[in-house]
Amino acid sequence: MSVNDYDEDLYGRITELDLDEKSPAYGIAQQVIHMGYDSLSAKQRYIYDTEVVPLLKQQADDEEWARRFDPD
Repeated sequence: MSVNDYDEDLYGRITELDLDEKSPAYGIAQQVIHMGYDSLSAKQRYIYDTEVVPLLKQQADDEEWARRFDPD
């Protein structure tokens, strides 16, 4: 994946997260969007896996709950 190609769905999901733009997790999430998970170092993967992934999972759970139980 080149720097100019990115995952639009992942981009949309990450931009909806409450990540401080000055935090390492935000920069790492942007790198994943643009360059893929495989471009991360071991330290970056740890941060992504422990800080970003749980937020993405919570976001997906919230969306699933809303889809199933929200009448609108």
